[in-house]
Amino acid sequence: KSGVVPADGTPFPRPDERAKAWVPVPGGPAFLIAQNFFAIRSYNPSNNYALAIAHLADRIRGKGEFVQKFPGGERTPTLEELQEIQRRLTALGFDTGGTDGRVGRDTMVAVQAFQRKTGLQPADGYAGRKVLARLRQGS
Repeated sequence: KSGVVPADGTPFPRPDERAKAWVPVPGGPAFLIAQNFFAIRSYNPSNNYALAIAHLADRIRGKGEFVQKFPGGERTPTLEELQEIQRRLTALGFDTGGTDGRVGRDTMVAVQAFQRKTGLQPADGYAGRKVLARLRQGS
């Protein structure tokens, strides 16, 4: 209905299912995430984990690798860096849901709100090193 088609050209397995577009990394592949993605996240709130498990399921079903590769770029923040991001956001009044270094929904919402407030693009909720650098500047 919206003109979105799978990158491999095959039809969607459930064309009437509601889904939303998600681009986890600027310049990287785009995904349509639906009910199964969120079911996986109910077990482990990490988007990376959910994507890995969903992709593994696709591979088991005979699907291939991602059509568009992820760009090499910003390294993943360490546990200590994630905890620092959460502490700094919390100190600024953003609710991260805790400072355990686990990026769940609350942390993503807090990061996205911070990105929007400070004009940091993209405002995607990714708790990366660019966000940490801006937080350290004292925004």
